[in-house]
Amino acid sequence: MPIASYLVIPSDGAAEALTERLAALPGCDVVRAESHDVLLLVTDTPTAEADEMLRDRLQQLDGIRALVLTFGGIAAPPSR
Repeated sequence: MPIASYLVIPSDGAAEALTERLAALPGCDVVRAESHDVLLLVTDTPTAEADEMLRDRLQQLDGIRALVLTFGGIAAPPSR
């Protein structure tokens, strides 16, 4: 269950629409900053493959000026 967080800088005038598009994606929670057009995106996916597919989808969305990964899930050590 990979969890990641991103800072999303929307293109000019795109913050509200982008917030709605991101929130509609499965496994995505979005919080919009109160004083700036910056979004915090937290993702929770069931598998590493699903996480990679979601990252690819995020990179292709219109309205994103910058997408900065601030935390990527740390893999648990193999059990003995």
